[in-house]
Amino acid sequence: MAAVTGRFAEARLYLIYCMALLHPGRALPTFAEFPDRTCDLDQHSDDELALLIEEGRRQLDRQITDLDRIRNRAGALATVSLALGAALATKASDVGQRHWILLALYVCSCTLAVLAVAGAASILSARAVFGRTDTYLATQGARPLRKSLAETYAELSGVGEETVRTFLTVFRDAVTLTVASALVSLPVLAGLAHDTNNTPAPKEQACRTSTTCSAPTSAK
Repeated sequence: MAAVTGRFAEARLYLIYCMALLHPGRALPTFAEFPDRTCDLDQHSDDELALLIEEGRRQLDRQITDLDRIRNRAGALATVSLALGAALATKASDVGQRHWILLALYVCSCTLAVLAVAGAASILSARAVFGRTDTYLATQGARPLRKSLAETYAELSGVGEETVRTFLTVFRDAVTLTVASALVSLPVLAGLAHDTNNTPAPKEQACRTSTTCSAPTSAK
């Protein structure tokens, strides 16, 4: 797996995940490229090898379960962020006629909401990479088979951990962007409400055809 490192690595990786919506199913980078491991299991007994295989299966199942939980929460977050963006879009015509500070805050809030939706959606569509074992390839591998499987689980266990950690970080950033968008929109909504309350009500014009003025004059 490719890795994103260096300055502003988290922000750059988040933008990569957002742009990945244009290429669904593409393998995405993580924060660290997990190094290849080599294991020496010659001194382990058959019972110990069986225990390692069982623990490797449990770890893989836990990684998949954790990813499913993150994706379920990302689906709810995408709905909330999309609703927030739609609510902001309805205020576009009102903000365009106000002070430039409100307009700048409005644009900032909309941008944060769009990034939050894109990040949450990328978690749902991105391809997650896990360390997996192929049954057919395992039968063609080295002997003894139990030792070969134990080595495979031990070597690939860290790939899924790094994938889950990256997806969780992207989800956390999407939550932060959603909250920031909501907070930035509060001054905008307050400013719009203030201007609405201070707008003077139109004066009622006197009816020229009222009962008094239309009544016939009495003869003298």
